[in-house]
Amino acid sequence: MKTILLFEPQSGGHRDNFFQWLENAAPEYADCRFISFTADDAKDADLAHLGWWKKQKTIYQLFRNACRIHQPDHALILELTPIELPLVLFGSPVPLSAILFVQYPELSNGWKKVFKHWKTRLLLRRAPVKNLFLLNGEKSCLFLAKHFGRTRTKFIPIPDPAPEASAEENFNLRDYFNVSKDRKIFLFFGAISKRKGADVLLEALHQISSDAAKQSTFVFCGEPEVPYKNEFQISVAEVRDLGAVDLYIENTFVSDERMMALFEQADVILMPYTRPEYSSGILALAAKAGTPVLGPADGLLGRLITENDLGVTARITPADLAEAIARPVCADETKQCAFSAQSRGSDFSKIILNAICDES
Repeated sequence: MKTILLFEPQSGGHRDNFFQWLENAAPEYADCRFISFTADDAKDADLAHLGWWKKQKTIYQLFRNACRIHQPDHALILELTPIELPLVLFGSPVPLSAILFVQYPELSNGWKKVFKHWKTRLLLRRAPVKNLFLLNGEKSCLFLAKHFGRTRTKFIPIPDPAPEASAEENFNLRDYFNVSKDRKIFLFFGAISKRKGADVLLEALHQISSDAAKQSTFVFCGEPEVPYKNEFQISVAEVRDLGAVDLYIENTFVSDERMMALFEQADVILMPYTRPEYSSGILALAAKAGTPVLGPADGLLGRLITENDLGVTARITPADLAEAIARPVCADETKQCAFSAQSRGSDFSKIILNAICDES
């Protein structure tokens, strides 16, 4: 029997759904034994407060230790980025597959794209990478296969799925925050960070017109990431001091059912991400809920929003966001349904497990 290590470099929020989908599908693969390990669960690793490089080294050491203890035939790393550089420098003790969140082929040409291309080349030489899975990554997979086709690595697109929960009954978003019916509710959901443009959005709230402010309510639902927490709290206080913007903060974890209710009852989902080369499950959630998104004009996210009519896009600057918030935001309901249908957790797990069990 083959042993497969499922290694999650960092947990939190709704990332546990990835584990859940994989573990639900695992019994179908009788020839494989699956072992799950999450770096954040290690008792001696307070990862949230570590610096960038020390955090990567700690996660890498936890990965090596897990491989030493369990002796897997193959490892699946559920997010490559937090462990990528140590793998480039030191390699992997076992053959591996990984989900690559950062899709650098979607970047515009520049030094960052060149550096990430070089780093990917080193990774594929240094570590025995059998499969790289890219979320909503059809375009990036074609690019990588073209440039690294001589390696033994397979580049496989997978859906970035939405939880299959139903909305919480008896929850009313407007009643919960006491929002009048004449206001449009804009929801920012998930980990609050600069990568997701929370700082740009708060600056935009200083610049929105008085009419837009009177017609809008903004809800942040998520926990600020540690490096940004103090700055976020200061920025929120500054917006509230204006006295013109209706702003609510809900910084507690919510269930999948409450999350679906929030998405269904909001009028617009805000995605002012400054790193649009990342995929985001928020797109599938919004499409499933039938709620339009306001997101970046470029990168993978901008292309997905535009090609699938999931909402509108804007340049992620305070001025452009303020202007976009004041305009109508709508989506094509038929295309939302089609996009949601392509974002099932069962498909996510089947594609991954078929690939890694064949390789092991």
